[in-house]
Amino acid sequence: MPNKLIIALIISGIFLLLTNQSFAQNFILSDGEYMDTTFTQNEKCPKQYAYFYSVGGKYPENSTSLLKKAQTFLQQKNENYINSGYITFRFMIDCEGKRISKTEVLQTDEKYAAFHFEKKLVDELYGFLKTLDKWVTYRSTEGTTYSYKAFLTFKIKNGKVINIIP
Repeated sequence: MPNKLIIALIISGIFLLLTNQSFAQNFILSDGEYMDTTFTQNEKCPKQYAYFYSVGGKYPENSTSLLKKAQTFLQQKNENYINSGYITFRFMIDCEGKRISKTEVLQTDEKYAAFHFEKKLVDELYGFLKTLDKWVTYRSTEGTTYSYKAFLTFKIKNGKVINIIP
């Protein structure tokens, strides 16, 4: 009987990999809400990290370009949403410019009060975030590359993304 369970789990896992879904399970922890709680430190990276604003760690495309890409990405899903506010994803970029999966999700209404958007919208925006693969690396004056914390905020108005910050 345990062998059938293992086989079923393996087949389910393969099916999920083949469907290439970008959705992640949300976890509410004492320090916040997260999607993909996997955190694997790149062994090549020093244990220290910086914050994006102190190292110029912004994604190398302007917000207008990212906004157009996000809107196109969401239009492919053809869903309708109605709420307004902000959805922010905070995450780490390692010393090789790769996004680490552990992502904190912050959601507020237009007046910055805690709020939860429809999970499907959050999942779709997270799927868009996962397509961004041109993060810059931070190199110190001594030549060492470090990881840094970054974020991306989507401003939502009546269910539509109208701005991306920063």
